[in-house]
Amino acid sequence: RIRWYGPTLLLFATVVLTMAFGPGLVREIARAREAQHVSQVRQGLIDNPTLATLSDAFRDVATAVKPSLTSIAVYHRDGQNREINHSNGSGWVYRHYTDSRDPDQYDDYIITNHHVVADFLPGPNGEPAQANRLVVRFADGGDYYASVIGTDPQTDVAVLEIEREGMIPAVIAADSAQQGEIVFAFGSPFQFDYSMSQGVVSATGRQLGGLNPRSDRYEDYVQTDAAINPGNSGGPLTNVRGEVIGMNTAIATRDNPAASFSGLGFAIPVDMVVNVVEQLIGQGEVRRGYLGVYIHEVDSRTAREMGLDGQGVLCSPAPGGPAEQAGIELGDIITHIEGTAITNPEKLRIEIARHAPGSEVGVELWRDGIDHRVRVELIEHPGLAANRYTPSQWTSAPGTHLNKLGLVRLEDFAPGEAEQRNWAYTPGVLIRMLRQGTPAERAGIERMMVVTEVDGHPVNEARDLAGWINPLPAGERFELTLKQWNPQGDRY
Repeated sequence: RIRWYGPTLLLFATVVLTMAFGPGLVREIARAREAQHVSQVRQGLIDNPTLATLSDAFRDVATAVKPSLTSIAVYHRDGQNREINHSNGSGWVYRHYTDSRDPDQYDDYIITNHHVVADFLPGPNGEPAQANRLVVRFADGGDYYASVIGTDPQTDVAVLEIEREGMIPAVIAADSAQQGEIVFAFGSPFQFDYSMSQGVVSATGRQLGGLNPRSDRYEDYVQTDAAINPGNSGGPLTNVRGEVIGMNTAIATRDNPAASFSGLGFAIPVDMVVNVVEQLIGQGEVRRGYLGVYIHEVDSRTAREMGLDGQGVLCSPAPGGPAEQAGIELGDIITHIEGTAITNPEKLRIEIARHAPGSEVGVELWRDGIDHRVRVELIEHPGLAANRYTPSQWTSAPGTHLNKLGLVRLEDFAPGEAEQRNWAYTPGVLIRMLRQGTPAERAGIERMMVVTEVDGHPVNEARDLAGWINPLPAGERFELTLKQWNPQGDRY
């Protein structure tokens, strides 16, 4: 017989070659296919206008916000008189219009948290401050000494002033924060200045409850999962248009104050910030209305038992207080203040605090199954002024000579102010606010000058200056002696 081994040898050789080189070929083919797929995906990302638009929008938010963003550094001196960085925080530029009818009449301030600058302030009983210097830094590299115009510990808001022209203010959002809205937290976490993080509004109307040991706070926080860490305090929380909707102030850390962000950040809503800031700038303090009631939460079960379709706050009027005088009785349930639904005790406190003492508010009640409406004239809230910081300032009254001259706000010049700025101290009155286009400005007077004499009479405090100038007959000339310092500390 003749046997043909050719096909068998060919098959054997093919099997051997496949076993030797097949896995490599398979891997190469797989790699080629993966490379082709990745290339297609990358091209899809390049061609996707939605992603590019989103990225560009986020970048534009940073560009819009960064010029108004500041970092804040607090310094103190140690036992060897060396200057030590005491603490750090963040802030942003706020524009206050001195004349609502004229957009060109304004002053710019720096807004931050009270707790950021608390150690720079004297204690409630006059104890010296722990820190001696407060510095505001901008992204363009400028450093400026800051003075505290006023603070409100109950909302954790502070207003600072610096000597810088041409500041770019942040834009305040017209609408309040809404759950699910994309937001950005700006600030200087762990001294990484001018940082930006992104997240959403997790909830609104939050109270920290057991996380906050202070019971005198007014809490209506915006909760966000945008990363907030130590150093972010005082920075703005913005929407996708770069408009400020809140001010970063706290994170949930339970019993570990050194902990970092864990997904629960809180910001003061911007409408509360603006309300407090305008009062601090305009009158140097925050005045809150007082209703005069003891309040308790009404749960849904109690509401149903009382026939109430909704929520409210059970109240007991304080003897002789505004609520009792207006006819509010023990067991009444307050359901609305000026048309705003009252869902819990904190909501009632916040709504009443929005109104100034002396104003009347409409209160809707549920009593014995019937709706009632009363008007209550609020009084000054007692007992909340002890910890707030108000410099010794004099706001000139409209119609007085000082006001007509343009000297709007004056402050007793303090030795601490001189030390902070490395100025030689001299008794006098510091000009804090000067209106543009007024006789004082035309005469060459500038903000941060110190008035030491009027017609040769010494001026040691703001009341002295008002006492010498305001009684003068209209049109009478007088001479002011002023001192001014340059940033290097040399007097001229």
